[in-house]
Formats: sequence, structure tokens, C-alpha cells
Amino acid sequence: MEATNPSRPRDTLVRRLSRAMLGLALVSSALTAGATGLLAYQMLLTAEDRRLTDFAVDLVEEVAGLEDARAREEAIAEQEELRAFGVRISLFDGDTLLGGEPSIPPVSGCEWGRAPGEEHVRRCGVAAHGRLAVAEEVLESIPRIRTWLPLAVLLTSVGAALMSLVLSRRVARWAARPLTELGESLARIQPGADIPEPLHAEARYEEVNTVRAALVDLLGRLRAALEQSRRFSANAAHELRTPLATLRAELELESENPQPPATAAALARMHRTVTSLGTLVDRLLVLAEGTEGTLAPVETLSLADIVEDVVRALPEDARGRVDTDLQAPGLMQGDSQLLRQLVDNGVENALKFSGSGRVTVLLRETEGTTLLDILDEGPGIAREDSERVFEPFYRTPSARAGKPGNGIGLSLVALVARAHGAHAGFLPTSKGAHLRLTFPATRPDALAKD
Repeated sequence: MEATNPSRPRDTLVRRLSRAMLGLALVSSALTAGATGLLAYQMLLTAEDRRLTDFAVDLVEEVAGLEDARAREEAIAEQEELRAFGVRISLFDGDTLLGGEPSIPPVSGCEWGRAPGEEHVRRCGVAAHGRLAVAEEVLESIPRIRTWLPLAVLLTSVGAALMSLVLSRRVARWAARPLTELGESLARIQPGADIPEPLHAEARYEEVNTVRAALVDLLGRLRAALEQSRRFSANAAHELRTPLATLRAELELESENPQPPATAAALARMHRTVTSLGTLVDRLLVLAEGTEGTLAPVETLSLADIVEDVVRALPEDARGRVDTDLQAPGLMQGDSQLLRQLVDNGVENALKFSGSGRVTVLLRETEGTTLLDILDEGPGIAREDSERVFEPFYRTPSARAGKPGNGIGLSLVALVARAHGAHAGFLPTSKGAHLRLTFPATRPDALAKD
């Protein structure tokens, strides 16, 4: 006999859901009862029709081949015999009454009718051998069932629907509670934190335990990959910072020596560029380590000023193709170096794909948001690519066909936007591409504290 494993879950989610479905099935049985009542009514009516039809068949068969006088006698005799059973019967030759109950009209098949002083009469007629026999009976119980049954079915259906409405959500929540608790435990995991101890414990239900074990294993592998990425980032930071620092020092030393004015200006520009590049590398490495979206604001700045600086730094031919409409200063707290890279990459991407067309940069504020729109006159972006273009190194087929690049510009735009709590996305447009960056508005009191 196999020993029982005490650590094995004692129940399964399938059984739990089965119990939940059983409760719902008990509620739905009320609706089934209504349908059963309708079926019972139909069965009673069918049985009564068969009984009357049998009486009519017996009479029409008995008088087959008899003369009218003899057939009349048989009909009268049959009427007297059936009177004790509450059934009346008549025999017709065409529309002419040969014998039997004179108040019965000639009918074919079964139907409801009325007799003098009686409301509900059921008649069934059978034609054979050139004659028609019609049997009828006064029925009051079956019509009453027909009258009250729809109301009973309606009340039963409403009651069952209300009960199901009240209980279904509770039952569903009860059935799904193990998965809900697992989701809540996963939601409480903070970025970079260890897997909480409750997730290491086996779940009661087998299916939930399978999902839990798979998620814990996945989280462990993701954590290992993240640590490897962080180590790579740290090594890359060291390798990048050292040559940039050396280059900056050599430029500073060279600028101290007497130089022609043009050379001195060039050295100064190179020094500013290297310094800016070093700062940018530091910030991007911080973002690459997983802190995007939580970047601490470092200064109060104007997005309009950054746009103007970016446009001013463009080559003359490119600068002449850019139109700006800065309707608001776009005051916010953030990192000027990163935001400059965001605007620079967005404008550069628009210029590259618009060919000789124009690029428009709009800045405006709405209630609760600051909107930065960059529009171009290029071929545009297909709807299926509007999200993927923000993935690192992804390039659309048209971009790969004729434009140089490495697929980093827009991914950097999205990365810097997330670091500032903003969202980057392409809006549908009939011509060209429309990049919108939506920044949350900064509270005036937060700006005043800076």
C-alpha cells in the first residue's frame, strides 16, 4: 500500500470548481422545473387528445359500410354509452349530422371550443370511410394549468435569476480565491527584493501549487539574469568612464596652452561635448539598471528651453526645416541631459524619415498634462509597428531598406520618458508620423521648493 505524502496538497482546484458548479447547477434546476411543467402540460393535453381520438376512431370504424339509418342508430348508442364518461360524440356525413350530440360542430383534428354554458371544450374529429366522427369533453383543469403555468415559470425564472446573481459572484470569488491570493503575493514583490517566504511554501491546491512553483522558478531565473545584467552594466560603466575622463583631462590640458581662436573654440566645444557625454553615460547606466520611472528630479527646468536649444544646435539646413510652436514653458522637475537627449532623438528621427519635408514641434499644456508633439511628413509608421519601434534595436522594414541607423533612438526616447513618469506613443495620422510625449503636470508647490 502506498504511503500518503503529508506534504502533498489535500485538495485540487478542479474539485473546488466542481463544488462551485454544483451550487450553480442547483440554482439552475429551478429553471428546469419550469420547463418540466410546460412539458407536463403538453403531455396531459396529448393524452386527452389521444383518448378522444380513440373514441372517434371506434365510432367511425363501427359504422363503416352501414346505411345512414343504421349508422345513426350506432351513433346514438355510442353517445349513450360514453355519456357516463363525460364524453359526447357525433357522426357526420360531410356537414350533415347523422346522429349523436347535435351541439357538436364538424371538426377535423383536435381543437379547443365552447359549448353552451361551458367555456373549455376539447374536440377531436376523425374522418374515414366517407364519414366524420367527433368526440368532445368538457375540460377545466388543463386550461387552468395552461393559464397559471407561464406565471409560475416566470416567477421561478426571476427567483432563480436573482439567486444566481446574488450567489454567483460569491461562489466565483470563493472558487478563485487561491489564485487571487497567489496574485496578491506576487504583486507585493518589490523590484530587486527577495522572493517572499509564503511563495516558497506549497499551496493547498495542486493546480495552484504547479503555477506557484513555475513562477518561483521563473522569478529566480529572472533575478539571476538581472544580476548578470547589473554586473555587465557596472563593468561597462567603468570601461566607458575611464576613457571619457582621460579625454576630458587631455582637452583641459590642451586648452590651457595658447591656441588660435578657432582651435580654442573647437577645444571648448569638444570639452563640453565630452562632459555632456560622460554625464549622459552615467544617467543611462542608472536607467539601464532598472530604476527608470523612479528617477529623482534633479532640477526645475523648462521643456520649451530644451526644445529651443536642440533646434538651435541643429545644422543650418536641418534647422530650416523645423517649425516650433511652443505655447507653454513646460516647467517640470527632471534631468536636463536626459530630456535633451529625448528631444534630440525625437527631432532627429523625424528629420531623418521626412526626407526634405518639414518637421513640426508643438508644446502645450492641458489640465494635468504637458504634451510634446513631434510631427513629420515622412512615410509614417504602420499600426502594427507603432509599439515595436520603441523596442531597442527594432527597425521597421522601410527603415531597414533605406535609412541608416541602429534602432536605439526611439527606445531611448521611451526610456527617458518613463524615467520622468511620461508616456511615449505614436498617434494615428493621415500623413507622416505623429510622436506624442505626455508628461504629468508638476504641482506649483513642487516647483517652488526646488
